[in-house]
Amino acid sequence: MSNQATASVSTRDPETYPLRFKQHNFEAHCYNTLDCHVLYNGANTTRTAVSRATPAPVGADYKQNWGGAPFIGIRNFPGPVEIQWKAKSGADLTAEVDLSEIFKNELVLHSTPLDEIPEKAFKGPAGEPLIIVEVNDRTVSVYMQMLIPTKSEQIPGNPNSHFRDDIVLAWSKTY
Repeated sequence: MSNQATASVSTRDPETYPLRFKQHNFEAHCYNTLDCHVLYNGANTTRTAVSRATPAPVGADYKQNWGGAPFIGIRNFPGPVEIQWKAKSGADLTAEVDLSEIFKNELVLHSTPLDEIPEKAFKGPAGEPLIIVEVNDRTVSVYMQMLIPTKSEQIPGNPNSHFRDDIVLAWSKTY
């Protein structure tokens, strides 16, 4: 499935579409680092990566294993994501990522065509998307994942597959 975000204009209920969110869930992952601290909303969200090397991601589809959302129900946006890490080369790096700027319109990023979303799937704010920060060696990326109901099965023959939850890249920078 495509990772291209839908930026759509709709003839549907203008209070519902485009999909917006007022709070979100959050998780962070570190790969190819020697030490990694991702601080957000008063918590170190990468405690298992502190003072230890993190491995490379396993397989091309490693992002499909994301989605644990250890931090839920965060009101938009309590402050920047503060990142301190040591790249594979040993370089000490820091970054401050302003999610309120990346998601300034509070739009849900998704790749589901609007005509594939059932008419009454959402009323008002869409719910809580998952915002994911990935630190991979010298690159920091921000993604969004949101469960979007669909009219048709996404896995033919599976009646429990009437949804998409694509991971959509919102922002990335190499330091």
